[in-house]
Formats: sequence, C-alpha cells, structure tokens
Amino acid sequence: MYRRFWLVGTAAVFGCGFVLYLAYLTSGAAAWSLLVSSVNRSPWELVKPFALVYLLWSFVELSVLRPSLLHYVCSRILSLQLFVWVTSVLLCVIPSSIQQEWLQLSVIGSMLLLSQAACAGMYRSSRRWELLALPIFISFFLLFGCLLFCTVYPPHFPLFCDHVRSSYGI
Repeated sequence: MYRRFWLVGTAAVFGCGFVLYLAYLTSGAAAWSLLVSSVNRSPWELVKPFALVYLLWSFVELSVLRPSLLHYVCSRILSLQLFVWVTSVLLCVIPSSIQQEWLQLSVIGSMLLLSQAACAGMYRSSRRWELLALPIFISFFLLFGCLLFCTVYPPHFPLFCDHVRSSYGI
C-alpha cells in the first residue's frame, strides 16, 4: 500500500484542490477565500489552490508513511516547485476561456500525477537532497509567500494575467 500511496495522494489533492478552486465563487467572494481559492482565470490563480492542498497533503503523508523527515521534506518541496512552475508555464500556453476549463484541469491533474510520482521517486532514490536543504527551504518560503500574496498584489507578468477579463489580481 505504501509503495503506491502517491496515487491516493494525487486523487486526494486533485479532489480537495478542485473544491478550493470553486470556493471563491461559491462563498460569495468571502475574504478567507482570497487566500486559498482562484480569484480569476490566470495560470497562477488556477494552480494556487492545488498547490496549497499539495502542501497540506504532505502532513498526511508524514503521519501515514513516517518517512525520514529531512529527506522527505526536501523531495516534497522540490516536487512542489516542479508542480507549480511547470503547470503555470503549461497553462500560459493554453488559452484560458470557459470552454477550455476541462483542458486546464486535465493539465493540472496530469502535473499532479507527475509531481507526486517525482516526489516518491526522489524519496526512494539514493541522492542526498538534504545536502541542499538551505536553498530548498529558502525557495519554499519564497514560493509560499508568492502563493499567498500574489493574489492581492500580482506583478504584471503573463503568468498573473487573466486573459478572459484582461486584468491582474482581484
């Protein structure tokens, strides 16, 4: 069971991430949903709820699998970075319109599957990711700050642009 736990993680992260993806609209634009949900159709905002659930799922895996802590955390952060940045770039290539929402969600699901498998592979590998712990943790804190604050104050880059409404942020 533990060897294929990343498949369970992919389904759980996608399901919970989809619920958070819809939370802004279904909550009536509540203040709490600004931080955890997609507030527009930019690639960054589409990835944000799934990345936050991916991060929270790490605590479930830590509880169930009980891995070597530093080795697991480093491989998990690297796979989170892989998910966020590659998915965001792929979603920049796909035009964002209402009709292609299924395509965007399938890209997100595929990248979740790939990053979960990459995390499991990195953890089982003999490479010592923990030797790079300091730069990995710095990159994580920068990414986490961006996930929380780029909704309110997004830079004017294509990654943060909602092409449907031609706007940035809220």
